[in-house]
Amino acid sequence: MTTQDDRSMVADALRALLEDQDAAVLVVDDEETVRYATPRAADLVGGTAVGDGDTDITGRPVADLLSPAPSTDADEVLSLVHGRSTDPVALVTTAATGERTRLDGSVATCPGGVALTLRAPPDTTAGPGVGDRVDGGEDGAGAYVPDAGWQRVLETARAGIAILDEDGRYRYVTPAHADVYGYDSPDDLVGRNWRSLYDEAEVERLETEAMAALERDGAWSGTSTGRRRDGEPFPQALTLSQLPDAGLVCVVRDRTEQVESRATLEALHEATQDLLAADSRQAVAEVAVEGAVRALDLPLSAVYLHDEGRDALDPVAWSDAVAETFDSPPTFTGDEESLAWAAFQSGELRRFDDPSETDQLYNRETPAGGELILPLGDHGVIITGYLRGEEVGPEDVRLARTLAASVTTALEGVTAAEALRERHDQLERFSAMLSHDLRDPLNTAMATTSLARQTAAGETAEYLDTLDQIHTRMESLIADVLALSRDPAELERTPTDLEPLVREAWETARTATGATDATLTVEGSGTVDADTTHLRRLVENLLGNATRHGGERVSVHVGLDDDGFYVADDGPGIPPERREQVFERGHSDSGTGLGLDIVQQVARSHGWEVSVGESEAGGARFDIRTDGTGR
Repeated sequence: MTTQDDRSMVADALRALLEDQDAAVLVVDDEETVRYATPRAADLVGGTAVGDGDTDITGRPVADLLSPAPSTDADEVLSLVHGRSTDPVALVTTAATGERTRLDGSVATCPGGVALTLRAPPDTTAGPGVGDRVDGGEDGAGAYVPDAGWQRVLETARAGIAILDEDGRYRYVTPAHADVYGYDSPDDLVGRNWRSLYDEAEVERLETEAMAALERDGAWSGTSTGRRRDGEPFPQALTLSQLPDAGLVCVVRDRTEQVESRATLEALHEATQDLLAADSRQAVAEVAVEGAVRALDLPLSAVYLHDEGRDALDPVAWSDAVAETFDSPPTFTGDEESLAWAAFQSGELRRFDDPSETDQLYNRETPAGGELILPLGDHGVIITGYLRGEEVGPEDVRLARTLAASVTTALEGVTAAEALRERHDQLERFSAMLSHDLRDPLNTAMATTSLARQTAAGETAEYLDTLDQIHTRMESLIADVLALSRDPAELERTPTDLEPLVREAWETARTATGATDATLTVEGSGTVDADTTHLRRLVENLLGNATRHGGERVSVHVGLDDDGFYVADDGPGIPPERREQVFERGHSDSGTGLGLDIVQQVARSHGWEVSVGESEAGGARFDIRTDGTGR
């Protein structure tokens, strides 16, 4: 039985809730006089709050504050004020500024009068019919009445609302509050202490944190973990407000769906990261299936990839549930009508909540109660089925689209990488051909020339000298092409002492270019982490460039340190407008046209920087800095 104290407590709770939630409510008695107004309602009709929850429009005739809009009959307003109609009515207030401002009003009856709930957009403008409807109060419960008859307002709120006495016992509980904790009726909680709904650690935390805030500020909001009637823990949002005469109002909302949604998004993010790390189409498909099962809770999932040669969709990865439910995933082609092929061809998501009623069903004996088919661009489709009795909502479909988009991006990436690997394999095969099919006859030609030189004289000897130069250039071309064909991923880095490597490279470069009178000066020392074969080729090409273009008596200066090295000469140099072009493949006045391109490629593969400028002697200077990401 509800006592007078209970009714008073409910009234205080309603007042606290409405004012805290900024609801716009007027309570009007049978004499059409305002008996109570929330601060928000007073503001809408031109009044102000004057303290202690009161406003300066209390006691005024409601007709002074509101009048019918042009589209509203005056009788409708009277019916609204006297509680004979509950339909929303368009009202106009002129009290605030003298301008006509549109409001919408609805009513709920109570003993001795009615409560008007006013709604207006954040910026109401002059004239009728302006603005969207804005519900008063977070849960649409926009009525305050200081009487027990208004308990029904609380009882229709979606949030769970309860009133506790100063000892923490439930004095009033809405059905929604009882339901949140798994109880059938509010009576199951009335008289119990709130502490019985939490474990000991959570009780201690709330008493320390929440109760202290209530004493200090009169209110507290935060998150907590409650326990349902069956003992299952659940996350909740909790708001506590102190009542004026002791006790408090408790508003609780179940956060289970929010927490599950966050967990889904985190799992989807992890799946996306795994997709980006996949290195083959098969790996992408397997990650996609795992993501659909683990992140989206769609156990009947399979990925079909398009085989261009056969023009077919082949199953390449599927979940355990698919293997247990179906004999074997089929292959789809355009020769046979199927939902999967239609979705692949159209590029549009297809959803079938009852595939058995669809003409294009591939298997009419399917145990699936519904199906989602998600296109993956030109790569294939994801087919996700769900058993009868399961539901897939709009949010599930949106997240499935997100997964499909990530899978498509990953497939595009690995497809491009596979094409690149194929081109590299072709280059390696070409390199092998150069090494075997060209080097053997070249070595034979060089040996034959050497034998011929033993008996040659006069013009014949000069012809052989020219032939030797041609053979040397061919050998250099083969070496350059082989150097370019090596995969940077195959680099074998070791600490390499620069000075002996430079001196060895100098002998090779000077001999190859015939610059027997050129001189080399090496200053400093340094060690770099590098693939020795690649590094030697880089240095040989820089030194060969200096001797080739600097003349027979060119002086070459090499400076070394642990951050890299430079190669400078006193030759003719390189004009500023040509300095970027010298690294382009084929850009050369002599030689193979690949030398400096190889220098740049080797530097990049190690993560180094290469630049060209002018030496102190006016010649060319090439700087190789190894202190970047390659170190």
